Amino acid sequence: MKKQYESILRFGGRAVFGQEIQPSETAVNALDRLTARNQDYPTHVHNPAFLTKERRMETVVSGQHPYALVLCCADSRVPPEHIFEAGLGELFVLRNAGNLVSETVIASAEYAVEHLETQLVVVMGHTHCGAVGSALAHAKEPGALGHILALITEAIGDITDPRQAEKQNLMRSMSQLGSSELLKELYLTGRVAFAAAIYDIESGNVEFLQD
Repeated sequence: MKKQYESILRFGGRAVFGQEIQPSETAVNALDRLTARNQDYPTHVHNPAFLTKERRMETVVSGQHPYALVLCCADSRVPPEHIFEAGLGELFVLRNAGNLVSETVIASAEYAVEHLETQLVVVMGHTHCGAVGSALAHAKEPGALGHILALITEAIGDITDPRQAEKQNLMRSMSQLGSSELLKELYLTGRVAFAAAIYDIESGNVEFLQD
């Protein structure tokens, strides 16, 4: 399984920076943790993670040390803390319609990796994405919403299949993280690894993309 995780992380590095390095053991363990918890999620009826008063106080005293950052869609059916059965302080989550990358998203990722020492960044798209579907339907929306659809339309190009479009939009977001010189420096020194994923809202399963 470790080789599979390394393949996922090498794929993520190429998607972001066009090159790959050997992922750290910490990043591999973080990906293993996400994968194991998602395997349990589809059959669970509640989140078994630590959400206690004692855990809240622990994060107050010791601060936050999230083991992974997850950038995903704001869709209410895509709650990463539940999908990965995460407790308080375990995930650093960034969400917006269409899992897009902006300067604010990049700055937040830089903060998590540099200051919180988060060693895994996951960009996660999902099936039946409303934002991607609207872009495929050439929907016209005013203002900022129209801007989002324009960005997704640009990302997916001539693709007409929804599943392929969702994946293409995800990969566009991955590549845009590569504009950060700080993330690149931290990546090349083994401080952070990247992974691309698609969440199936019907099954509850997360597929991590690899070669």
